[in-house]
Amino acid sequence: MAWNGSDSSYREFIERHSLTFDNLDDTAASIFSEYDIPSQPAWAFVKQDGTLETRMGVVPQDELVNLLENL
Repeated sequence: MAWNGSDSSYREFIERHSLTFDNLDDTAASIFSEYDIPSQPAWAFVKQDGTLETRMGVVPQDELVNLLENL
């Protein structure tokens, strides 16, 4: 997950939601820019062939599972 905000709000968000996956400080918005993500929430999936699929907004759990299984 890339984050664009204050350090304290970033860490508080991770702790509040018990996130265990990698989180990156993207204050410079370089990750958002690289994947053409204008806002959060957003998802960027890099497939095995190197192609990118992005989704904006909330992704329901069943759809997320399907997307991850098809990477």
